[in-house]
Amino acid sequence: MGKGQQVKIAKLFIYILKRIWLLILCAGIGYAGMYTYYRDYKRDTYTAFATMYVLNGNPNLVNYQYTNASDLNSAVQLIDTYMVVVRSTKVMSVVVEKLTAKYPGITADYISASLSMGSVADTGVLQIICVTGNAQLSADICNAVVDVAPAEIIRVVNAGSIEVIDYAEPPLMPDNRNPQKKGMMGALAGGAAAAGLLVLLFLLNHKIREEDDLTDAFTPPILSSVIRARKKSRDPTAFLLDENSPLEISESYAKMRMNLLYTLVNKENKAIGITSAVSGEGKSTISANLAVSCAMGGKRVLLIDADMRRASQQAIFGYPADVPGFSDILIQQCNWWDAVQTDVRENLSVLPAGHAPPNPAELLAMPEMEELLAEMQQHFDLILIDLPPINIVSDPLAISSFMAGALMVVREGWSDRRAIAKALTSAEMTGMNVLGFVYYGENVKRNSYYGRKYYKNKYYSKKTM
Repeated sequence: MGKGQQVKIAKLFIYILKRIWLLILCAGIGYAGMYTYYRDYKRDTYTAFATMYVLNGNPNLVNYQYTNASDLNSAVQLIDTYMVVVRSTKVMSVVVEKLTAKYPGITADYISASLSMGSVADTGVLQIICVTGNAQLSADICNAVVDVAPAEIIRVVNAGSIEVIDYAEPPLMPDNRNPQKKGMMGALAGGAAAAGLLVLLFLLNHKIREEDDLTDAFTPPILSSVIRARKKSRDPTAFLLDENSPLEISESYAKMRMNLLYTLVNKENKAIGITSAVSGEGKSTISANLAVSCAMGGKRVLLIDADMRRASQQAIFGYPADVPGFSDILIQQCNWWDAVQTDVRENLSVLPAGHAPPNPAELLAMPEMEELLAEMQQHFDLILIDLPPINIVSDPLAISSFMAGALMVVREGWSDRRAIAKALTSAEMTGMNVLGFVYYGENVKRNSYYGRKYYKNKYYSKKTM
Protein backbone atom coordinates (compact mmCIF):
# COMPACT_ATOMS: atom_id res chain seq x y z
CA MET A 1 0.00 0.00 0.00
CA GLY A 2 1.45 3.37 -1.07
CA LYS A 3 1.83 6.40 1.13
CA GLY A 4 -0.96 8.21 -0.69
CA GLN A 5 -3.38 5.35 -0.04
CA GLN A 6 -2.37 5.22 3.61
CA VAL A 7 -3.01 8.94 3.95
CA LYS A 8 -6.41 8.57 2.28
CA ILE A 9 -7.37 5.68 4.58
CA ALA A 10 -6.23 7.69 7.60
CA LYS A 11 -8.35 10.64 6.47
CA LEU A 12 -11.32 8.33 5.91
CA PHE A 13 -10.91 6.99 9.43
CA ILE A 14 -10.79 10.51 10.85
CA TYR A 15 -13.78 11.50 8.69
CA ILE A 16 -15.82 8.62 10.12
CA LEU A 17 -14.54 9.22 13.65
CA LYS A 18 -15.73 12.83 13.53
CA ARG A 19 -19.17 11.54 12.60
CA ILE A 20 -19.23 8.67 15.07
CA TRP A 21 -22.51 10.07 16.36
CA LEU A 22 -24.18 8.95 13.12
CA LEU A 23 -22.92 5.38 13.59
CA ILE A 24 -24.14 5.37 17.18
CA LEU A 25 -27.50 6.81 16.17
CA CYS A 26 -28.04 4.28 13.37
CA ALA A 27 -26.87 1.42 15.59
CA GLY A 28 -29.30 2.54 18.28
CA ILE A 29 -32.16 2.75 15.80
CA GLY A 30 -31.27 -0.69 14.43
CA TYR A 31 -31.17 -2.19 17.92
CA ALA A 32 -34.42 -0.57 19.01
CA GLY A 33 -36.20 -1.57 15.82
CA MET A 34 -35.16 -5.23 15.86
CA TYR A 35 -35.60 -5.59 19.62
CA THR A 36 -39.11 -4.10 19.52
CA TYR A 37 -40.12 -6.16 16.52
CA TYR A 38 -39.03 -9.50 17.98
CA ARG A 39 -40.38 -8.64 21.42
CA ASP A 40 -43.79 -7.19 20.54
CA TYR A 41 -44.66 -8.02 16.94
CA LYS A 42 -42.90 -11.20 15.88
CA ARG A 43 -45.30 -14.08 16.53
CA ASP A 44 -44.08 -17.29 18.15
CA THR A 45 -43.03 -20.12 15.87
CA TYR A 46 -42.67 -23.82 16.61
CA THR A 47 -40.23 -26.17 14.90
CA ALA A 48 -40.87 -29.91 14.67
CA PHE A 49 -38.48 -32.59 13.34
CA ALA A 50 -38.86 -36.05 11.87
CA THR A 51 -35.98 -38.25 10.66
CA MET A 52 -35.70 -41.10 8.18
CA TYR A 53 -32.94 -43.18 6.65
CA VAL A 54 -32.68 -43.80 2.89
CA LEU A 55 -31.06 -47.00 1.62
CA ASN A 56 -30.18 -46.52 -2.04
CA GLY A 57 -30.73 -49.35 -4.43
CA ASN A 58 -29.45 -47.35 -7.41
CA PRO A 59 -25.79 -48.31 -7.96
CA ASN A 60 -25.14 -44.85 -9.44
CA LEU A 61 -26.14 -43.25 -6.17
CA VAL A 62 -24.62 -43.56 -2.75
CA ASN A 63 -24.67 -46.93 -1.03
CA TYR A 64 -24.64 -46.07 2.65
CA GLN A 65 -23.45 -49.58 3.52
CA TYR A 66 -20.08 -48.80 1.97
CA THR A 67 -19.59 -45.05 2.36
CA ASN A 68 -16.57 -42.88 1.97
CA ALA A 69 -16.10 -39.11 1.90
CA SER A 70 -17.10 -38.87 -1.75
CA ASP A 71 -20.21 -40.96 -1.13
CA LEU A 72 -21.29 -38.72 1.76
CA ASN A 73 -20.88 -35.61 -0.38
CA SER A 74 -23.06 -37.23 -3.02
CA ALA A 75 -25.62 -38.10 -0.37
CA VAL A 76 -25.80 -34.53 0.84
CA GLN A 77 -26.30 -33.36 -2.75
CA LEU A 78 -29.25 -35.76 -3.05
CA ILE A 79 -31.12 -33.76 -0.41
CA ASP A 80 -32.13 -31.17 -3.00
CA THR A 81 -33.55 -33.95 -5.12
CA TYR A 82 -35.51 -35.39 -2.19
CA MET A 83 -36.89 -31.92 -1.37
CA VAL A 84 -38.16 -31.49 -4.91
CA VAL A 85 -39.92 -34.83 -4.64
CA VAL A 86 -41.41 -33.95 -1.24
CA ARG A 87 -42.77 -30.64 -2.55
CA SER A 88 -44.16 -32.20 -5.71
CA THR A 89 -47.85 -31.79 -6.44
CA LYS A 90 -48.44 -35.51 -6.04
CA VAL A 91 -46.99 -35.64 -2.52
CA MET A 92 -48.49 -32.35 -1.39
CA SER A 93 -51.99 -33.25 -2.54
CA VAL A 94 -51.94 -36.45 -0.46
CA VAL A 95 -50.54 -34.58 2.59
CA VAL A 96 -53.32 -31.98 2.28
CA GLU A 97 -55.94 -34.77 2.17
CA LYS A 98 -54.49 -36.25 5.39
CA LEU A 99 -54.59 -32.89 7.22
CA THR A 100 -57.75 -31.27 5.86
CA ALA A 101 -60.08 -32.94 8.35
CA LYS A 102 -58.11 -31.61 11.31
CA TYR A 103 -57.02 -28.34 9.74
CA PRO A 104 -59.72 -27.10 7.33
CA GLY A 105 -58.47 -24.67 4.72
CA ILE A 106 -54.84 -25.79 4.82
CA THR A 107 -53.17 -25.55 1.41
CA ALA A 108 -50.30 -27.22 -0.40
CA ASP A 109 -48.52 -23.86 -0.76
CA TYR A 110 -48.63 -23.25 2.99
CA ILE A 111 -47.28 -26.72 3.72
CA SER A 112 -44.53 -26.45 1.11
CA ALA A 113 -43.41 -23.06 2.46
CA SER A 114 -43.16 -24.42 6.01
CA LEU A 115 -40.97 -27.41 5.05
CA SER A 116 -37.22 -27.81 4.73
CA MET A 117 -34.87 -30.78 4.69
CA GLY A 118 -31.32 -31.40 5.85
CA SER A 119 -28.73 -34.06 6.50
CA VAL A 120 -27.97 -34.99 10.10
CA ALA A 121 -24.24 -34.38 10.67
CA ASP A 122 -23.40 -35.15 7.02
CA THR A 123 -24.79 -38.67 7.29
CA GLY A 124 -27.37 -40.49 5.24
CA VAL A 125 -30.04 -39.65 7.83
CA LEU A 126 -32.52 -37.10 6.49
CA GLN A 127 -34.36 -34.65 8.68
CA ILE A 128 -37.75 -33.23 7.74
CA ILE A 129 -38.19 -29.81 9.37
CA CYS A 130 -41.45 -27.90 9.66
CA VAL A 131 -41.89 -24.41 11.14
CA THR A 132 -45.38 -22.98 11.78
CA GLY A 133 -47.13 -20.90 14.40
CA ASN A 134 -48.79 -23.99 15.93
CA ALA A 135 -46.84 -26.70 17.74
CA GLN A 136 -49.22 -29.53 16.91
CA LEU A 137 -49.56 -28.44 13.28
CA SER A 138 -45.77 -28.48 12.84
CA ALA A 139 -45.61 -32.05 14.15
CA ASP A 140 -48.62 -33.21 12.11
CA ILE A 141 -47.18 -31.83 8.87
CA CYS A 142 -43.84 -33.58 9.49
CA ASN A 143 -45.55 -36.89 10.24
CA ALA A 144 -47.87 -36.65 7.24
CA VAL A 145 -44.87 -36.02 4.98
CA VAL A 146 -42.84 -38.96 6.30
CA ASP A 147 -45.88 -41.17 5.82
CA VAL A 148 -46.49 -40.10 2.22
CA ALA A 149 -43.10 -39.09 0.78
CA PRO A 150 -41.03 -42.32 1.08
CA ALA A 151 -42.98 -44.21 -1.58
CA GLU A 152 -42.61 -41.34 -4.06
CA ILE A 153 -38.91 -40.90 -3.27
CA ILE A 154 -38.29 -44.64 -3.84
CA ARG A 155 -40.14 -44.46 -7.15
CA VAL A 156 -38.39 -41.35 -8.46
CA VAL A 157 -34.86 -41.87 -7.12
CA ASN A 158 -34.90 -45.68 -7.34
CA ALA A 159 -33.91 -45.98 -3.70
CA GLY A 160 -33.93 -49.42 -2.11
CA SER A 161 -36.00 -48.52 0.93
CA ILE A 162 -36.73 -45.71 3.39
CA GLU A 163 -37.04 -46.28 7.11
CA VAL A 164 -38.59 -43.72 9.46
CA ILE A 165 -36.31 -43.30 12.47
CA ASP A 166 -38.28 -40.76 14.52
CA TYR A 167 -41.72 -39.29 14.11
CA ALA A 168 -42.17 -35.67 15.10
CA GLU A 169 -43.38 -34.65 18.52
CA PRO A 170 -45.14 -31.32 19.13
CA PRO A 171 -42.48 -28.91 20.52
CA LEU A 172 -43.16 -27.91 24.11
CA MET A 173 -41.69 -24.40 23.81
CA PRO A 174 -41.74 -21.82 21.01
CA ASP A 175 -38.57 -21.07 19.12
CA ASN A 176 -36.22 -18.74 20.94
CA ARG A 177 -36.86 -15.22 19.66
CA ASN A 178 -34.13 -13.68 21.86
CA PRO A 179 -34.93 -9.99 21.23
CA GLN A 180 -31.59 -8.92 22.76
CA LYS A 181 -29.66 -11.01 20.25
CA LYS A 182 -31.79 -9.79 17.37
CA GLY A 183 -31.35 -6.23 18.65
CA MET A 184 -27.57 -6.61 18.54
CA MET A 185 -27.85 -7.87 14.98
CA GLY A 186 -29.95 -4.81 14.15
CA ALA A 187 -27.35 -2.56 15.80
CA LEU A 188 -24.58 -4.10 13.71
CA ALA A 189 -26.64 -3.74 10.56
CA GLY A 190 -27.48 -0.11 11.37
CA GLY A 191 -23.88 0.76 12.19
CA ALA A 192 -22.61 -0.98 9.05
CA ALA A 193 -25.15 0.88 6.90
CA ALA A 194 -24.09 4.22 8.42
CA ALA A 195 -20.40 3.39 7.92
CA GLY A 196 -21.05 2.44 4.31
CA LEU A 197 -22.92 5.69 3.75
CA LEU A 198 -20.05 7.71 5.26
CA VAL A 199 -17.50 5.92 3.09
CA LEU A 200 -19.61 6.67 0.00
CA LEU A 201 -19.98 10.34 0.99
CA PHE A 202 -16.23 10.57 1.62
CA LEU A 203 -15.40 9.13 -1.79
CA LEU A 204 -17.95 11.31 -3.58
CA ASN A 205 -17.02 14.51 -1.73
CA HIS A 206 -14.33 16.41 -3.64
CA LYS A 207 -14.48 19.50 -1.43
CA ILE A 208 -11.36 20.80 0.29
CA ARG A 209 -11.96 20.25 3.99
CA GLU A 210 -8.55 21.06 5.48
CA GLU A 211 -5.11 22.37 4.56
CA ASP A 212 -3.69 18.86 4.13
CA ASP A 213 -6.13 18.22 1.28
CA LEU A 214 -4.29 20.91 -0.68
CA THR A 215 -0.73 19.92 0.16
CA ASP A 216 -1.45 16.24 -0.54
CA ALA A 217 -3.04 16.85 -3.93
CA PHE A 218 -1.26 19.86 -5.42
CA THR A 219 2.26 21.25 -5.80
CA PRO A 220 1.89 24.98 -4.97
CA PRO A 221 2.42 25.67 -1.26
CA ILE A 222 -0.09 27.22 1.10
CA LEU A 223 1.17 30.78 1.39
CA SER A 224 -1.14 31.47 4.31
CA SER A 225 -4.18 30.09 6.07
CA VAL A 226 -6.62 32.93 6.70
CA ILE A 227 -9.38 32.74 9.26
CA ARG A 228 -12.76 33.69 7.88
CA ALA A 229 -14.70 35.90 10.27
CA ARG A 230 -17.81 34.20 11.64
CA LYS A 231 -20.30 36.89 10.73
CA LYS A 232 -23.86 36.43 9.53
CA SER A 233 -24.00 39.90 7.98
CA ARG A 234 -24.25 40.09 4.20
CA ASP A 235 -22.65 43.53 4.25
CA PRO A 236 -19.25 43.13 2.47
CA THR A 237 -17.73 45.78 4.75
CA ALA A 238 -18.33 43.49 7.75
CA PHE A 239 -15.41 41.32 6.60
CA LEU A 240 -12.99 44.21 6.03
CA LEU A 241 -9.91 44.25 8.21
CA ASP A 242 -9.62 47.16 10.68
CA GLU A 243 -8.18 48.01 14.08
CA ASN A 244 -11.07 46.23 15.81
CA SER A 245 -10.60 42.92 14.00
CA PRO A 246 -9.68 39.92 16.19
CA LEU A 247 -5.94 39.58 16.58
CA GLU A 248 -5.88 36.05 15.15
CA ILE A 249 -7.49 37.30 11.92
CA SER A 250 -5.13 40.28 11.69
CA GLU A 251 -2.16 37.99 12.25
CA SER A 252 -3.25 35.56 9.56
CA TYR A 253 -3.21 38.41 7.03
CA ALA A 254 0.10 39.67 8.43
CA LYS A 255 1.61 36.25 7.84
CA MET A 256 0.31 36.22 4.26
CA ARG A 257 1.73 39.71 3.74
CA MET A 258 5.19 38.70 4.93
CA ASN A 259 5.23 35.49 2.90
CA LEU A 260 4.11 37.36 -0.21
CA LEU A 261 6.71 40.10 0.18
CA TYR A 262 9.37 37.45 0.73
CA THR A 263 8.54 35.86 -2.63
CA LEU A 264 8.94 39.28 -4.30
CA VAL A 265 12.35 40.12 -2.80
CA ASN A 266 14.30 39.43 -5.99
CA LYS A 267 11.58 40.43 -8.42
CA GLU A 268 11.31 43.78 -10.15
CA ASN A 269 7.68 43.20 -11.00
CA LYS A 270 5.54 43.90 -7.93
CA ALA A 271 2.14 43.20 -9.52
CA ILE A 272 0.31 40.26 -7.93
CA GLY A 273 -3.00 38.81 -9.01
CA ILE A 274 -5.51 37.27 -6.61
CA THR A 275 -7.86 34.76 -8.19
CA SER A 276 -9.66 31.48 -7.53
CA ALA A 277 -10.95 28.47 -9.41
CA VAL A 278 -14.65 29.38 -9.23
CA SER A 279 -16.76 32.15 -7.74
CA GLY A 280 -17.74 32.37 -4.09
CA GLU A 281 -14.35 31.43 -2.68
CA GLY A 282 -13.63 34.83 -1.13
CA LYS A 283 -10.92 36.16 -3.46
CA SER A 284 -12.27 39.75 -3.39
CA THR A 285 -12.37 39.78 0.42
CA ILE A 286 -8.85 38.35 0.53
CA SER A 287 -7.67 40.96 -1.99
CA ALA A 288 -9.14 43.84 0.03
CA ASN A 289 -7.83 42.64 3.40
CA LEU A 290 -4.38 41.80 2.04
CA ALA A 291 -4.21 45.32 0.60
CA VAL A 292 -5.23 46.79 3.97
CA SER A 293 -2.70 44.63 5.81
CA CYS A 294 0.14 45.62 3.46
CA ALA A 295 -0.82 49.28 3.81
CA MET A 296 -0.84 48.94 7.60
CA GLY A 297 2.65 47.49 7.28
CA GLY A 298 3.86 50.72 5.69
CA LYS A 299 3.74 49.73 2.01
CA ARG A 300 2.21 52.03 -0.58
CA VAL A 301 -0.43 49.73 -2.08
CA LEU A 302 -2.65 50.00 -5.13
CA LEU A 303 -5.57 47.58 -5.30
CA ILE A 304 -6.98 47.17 -8.81
CA ASP A 305 -10.48 45.81 -9.21
CA ALA A 306 -9.90 43.92 -12.47
CA ASP A 307 -13.05 41.82 -12.16
CA MET A 308 -14.77 44.09 -14.65
CA ARG A 309 -17.70 41.75 -15.16
CA ARG A 310 -18.56 41.51 -11.47
CA ALA A 311 -16.81 44.28 -9.55
CA SER A 312 -16.74 43.86 -5.76
CA GLN A 313 -14.34 46.39 -4.27
CA GLN A 314 -16.77 49.30 -4.46
CA ALA A 315 -19.15 47.49 -2.10
CA ILE A 316 -16.28 46.64 0.26
CA PHE A 317 -14.65 50.08 0.46
CA GLY A 318 -17.71 52.21 -0.17
CA TYR A 319 -16.34 54.69 -2.70
CA PRO A 320 -18.83 56.28 -5.12
CA ALA A 321 -20.47 53.97 -7.62
CA ASP A 322 -20.39 54.42 -11.38
CA VAL A 323 -17.02 56.17 -11.34
CA PRO A 324 -14.39 55.80 -14.09
CA GLY A 325 -12.01 52.95 -13.50
CA PHE A 326 -9.80 50.26 -14.92
CA SER A 327 -11.87 49.54 -18.03
CA ASP A 328 -12.08 53.25 -18.88
CA ILE A 329 -8.29 53.54 -18.62
CA LEU A 330 -7.76 50.58 -20.95
CA ILE A 331 -9.98 52.12 -23.64
CA GLN A 332 -8.19 55.45 -23.08
CA GLN A 333 -11.19 57.31 -21.73
CA CYS A 334 -9.22 58.67 -18.77
CA ASN A 335 -5.79 58.64 -17.08
CA TRP A 336 -5.14 56.09 -14.38
CA TRP A 337 -4.13 58.68 -11.77
CA ASP A 338 -7.45 60.45 -12.23
CA ALA A 339 -9.43 57.24 -11.68
CA VAL A 340 -7.60 56.04 -8.55
CA GLN A 341 -9.44 56.44 -5.23
CA THR A 342 -6.67 57.79 -3.00
CA ASP A 343 -8.46 58.35 0.32
CA VAL A 344 -9.63 54.79 0.97
CA ARG A 345 -7.11 53.99 3.75
CA GLU A 346 -3.73 55.31 4.80
CA ASN A 347 -1.14 54.11 2.23
CA LEU A 348 -3.92 52.37 0.29
CA SER A 349 -5.40 53.44 -3.04
CA VAL A 350 -8.04 51.55 -5.00
CA LEU A 351 -8.60 51.60 -8.76
CA PRO A 352 -12.29 50.83 -9.44
CA ALA A 353 -13.31 48.37 -12.14
CA GLY A 354 -15.01 51.09 -14.17
CA HIS A 355 -17.83 50.59 -16.61
CA ALA A 356 -18.34 47.00 -17.75
CA PRO A 357 -16.78 46.49 -21.21
CA PRO A 358 -17.88 43.83 -23.70
CA ASN A 359 -14.36 42.40 -24.09
CA PRO A 360 -12.44 42.44 -20.77
CA ALA A 361 -10.06 39.61 -21.73
CA GLU A 362 -8.97 41.39 -24.92
CA LEU A 363 -8.35 44.61 -22.99
CA LEU A 364 -6.23 42.82 -20.37
CA ALA A 365 -4.13 41.12 -23.05
CA MET A 366 -3.16 44.34 -24.79
CA PRO A 367 0.61 45.12 -24.87
CA GLU A 368 -0.18 48.49 -23.28
CA MET A 369 -1.12 46.63 -20.10
CA GLU A 370 2.52 45.89 -19.34
CA GLU A 371 3.43 49.56 -19.75
CA LEU A 372 0.50 50.61 -17.56
CA LEU A 373 1.51 48.30 -14.71
CA ALA A 374 5.14 49.35 -15.01
CA GLU A 375 4.14 53.01 -14.74
CA MET A 376 1.95 52.34 -11.72
CA GLN A 377 4.80 50.53 -9.97
CA GLN A 378 6.83 53.73 -10.06
CA HIS A 379 4.32 55.21 -7.61
CA PHE A 380 3.45 52.17 -5.47
CA ASP A 381 5.43 49.51 -3.63
CA LEU A 382 2.90 46.79 -4.37
CA ILE A 383 0.05 46.34 -6.83
CA LEU A 384 -2.66 43.81 -6.01
CA ILE A 385 -5.07 42.86 -8.79
CA ASP A 386 -8.47 41.38 -7.92
CA LEU A 387 -9.08 39.01 -10.86
CA PRO A 388 -12.11 36.92 -11.88
CA PRO A 389 -12.07 33.13 -11.28
CA ILE A 390 -9.87 31.21 -13.72
CA ASN A 391 -12.45 28.57 -14.59
CA ILE A 392 -15.18 31.14 -15.27
CA VAL A 393 -13.49 33.53 -17.70
CA SER A 394 -10.09 33.86 -19.37
CA ASP A 395 -9.29 37.32 -17.94
CA PRO A 396 -6.71 36.10 -15.35
CA LEU A 397 -4.89 34.11 -18.02
CA ALA A 398 -4.83 37.07 -20.41
CA ILE A 399 -2.98 39.30 -17.93
CA SER A 400 -0.79 36.56 -16.43
CA SER A 401 2.33 37.43 -18.45
CA PHE A 402 2.32 40.98 -17.04
CA MET A 403 2.30 39.94 -13.38
CA ALA A 404 4.99 38.57 -11.07
CA GLY A 405 2.58 35.82 -10.09
CA ALA A 406 -0.82 35.04 -8.66
CA LEU A 407 -2.35 33.78 -5.44
CA MET A 408 -5.16 31.25 -5.68
CA VAL A 409 -7.81 31.46 -2.96
CA VAL A 410 -9.27 28.15 -1.77
CA ARG A 411 -12.24 28.20 0.57
CA GLU A 412 -12.75 25.47 3.13
CA GLY A 413 -15.76 23.26 2.42
CA TRP A 414 -16.49 25.14 -0.81
CA SER A 415 -13.64 24.66 -3.26
CA ASP A 416 -13.62 21.49 -5.34
CA ARG A 417 -10.42 19.51 -6.01
CA ARG A 418 -11.38 18.97 -9.64
CA ALA A 419 -12.00 22.69 -10.19
CA ILE A 420 -8.64 23.54 -8.59
CA ALA A 421 -6.85 20.98 -10.77
CA LYS A 422 -8.51 22.45 -13.88
CA ALA A 423 -7.51 25.98 -12.86
CA LEU A 424 -3.88 24.96 -12.23
CA THR A 425 -3.73 23.24 -15.61
CA SER A 426 -5.00 26.38 -17.34
CA ALA A 427 -2.48 28.48 -15.40
CA GLU A 428 0.38 26.19 -16.38
CA MET A 429 -0.59 26.22 -20.06
CA THR A 430 -0.59 30.03 -20.18
CA GLY A 431 2.54 30.51 -18.09
CA MET A 432 0.81 31.98 -15.04
CA ASN A 433 3.10 31.71 -12.01
CA VAL A 434 0.93 30.47 -9.16
CA LEU A 435 2.91 31.56 -6.11
CA GLY A 436 0.75 29.57 -3.74
CA PHE A 437 -2.66 28.98 -2.20
CA VAL A 438 -4.48 31.10 0.32
CA TYR A 439 -6.56 28.74 2.44
CA TYR A 440 -9.66 30.57 3.63
CA GLY A 441 -12.00 29.05 6.20
CA GLU A 442 -13.69 29.31 9.56
CA ASN A 443 -11.97 26.22 10.94
CA VAL A 444 -8.39 27.07 10.04
CA LYS A 445 -5.97 25.26 12.33
CA ARG A 446 -4.60 27.56 15.00
CA ASN A 447 -1.26 27.10 16.68
CA SER A 448 -2.09 25.96 20.20
CA TYR A 449 0.64 28.09 21.77
CA TYR A 450 -0.47 31.33 20.15
CA GLY A 451 -4.15 30.46 20.24
CA ARG A 452 -4.23 29.65 23.93
CA LYS A 453 -1.51 31.84 25.39
CA TYR A 454 -1.14 34.90 23.18
CA TYR A 455 -4.58 35.52 21.76
CA LYS A 456 -6.23 35.11 25.15
CA ASN A 457 -3.53 36.87 27.13
CA LYS A 458 -4.54 40.15 28.73
CA TYR A 459 -1.52 41.82 27.12
CA TYR A 460 -3.29 41.46 23.74
CA SER A 461 -6.75 42.40 24.94
CA LYS A 462 -8.64 45.14 23.14
CA LYS A 463 -8.12 47.41 26.13
CA THR A 464 -4.39 47.52 25.56
CA MET A 465 -4.46 47.52 21.73
